[in-house]
Amino acid sequence: MARNNTHKKRIGKKIYAIIVDGETEVWYFQMMKRHESLLNIDIRPELPKKKKLADQYNSVIENKNLGYDKIIWLLDMDTILKEDKQTKKGQQSKLQELKRYIKKLKKYSQVEVLVNTPCLEFWHLLHFKETSKYYAQCESAAKELRQYLPNYEKTQRYYKQANNDIYQRLKPLQETAHNNAKKLGRFDFEYPQSAKAEMYSVLDILGII
Repeated sequence: MARNNTHKKRIGKKIYAIIVDGETEVWYFQMMKRHESLLNIDIRPELPKKKKLADQYNSVIENKNLGYDKIIWLLDMDTILKEDKQTKKGQQSKLQELKRYIKKLKKYSQVEVLVNTPCLEFWHLLHFKETSKYYAQCESAAKELRQYLPNYEKTQRYYKQANNDIYQRLKPLQETAHNNAKKLGRFDFEYPQSAKAEMYSVLDILGII
């Protein structure tokens, strides 16, 4: 979608851009936006594809110049950690690449980089149980999640179904998830294979909790 070089701010409101790399995140935030009446949020891109880390970083830089008060870059770590293990000798690893990007972004106060390890499903799981278990694969977290949401699937139909969308289902337990996730702390490059759900910080930034 084409945009001008500046983003006209709404009077009295801060405006946010949330940059994600997966469709499930888009659907989740679309439902959040609907139920929380968050008209001051843009979800970028609208139809994400499997993008390289460099593409996502460049998207953050591009959006940085569009007048947003805050840009949130939300990453799933499962693919990054998988690709990191596949690094060939002499090549830059994915974790090294991500660390380099985050270091560059630190000079921009409006940019916040957050991660879910392994993925959004772990955030969903924390609505139902407190756990610090590390899931190396997203499907492992999803399998655990299905103990509480038996019909869970990574589809638009499931996430956005009328009168019972994913955000509606989880909203009553949102504060529990926030507290469980906050106890896990923030991502640390020294211990990358640790369960994290920095989605909780999005709720803080947007003033939902």
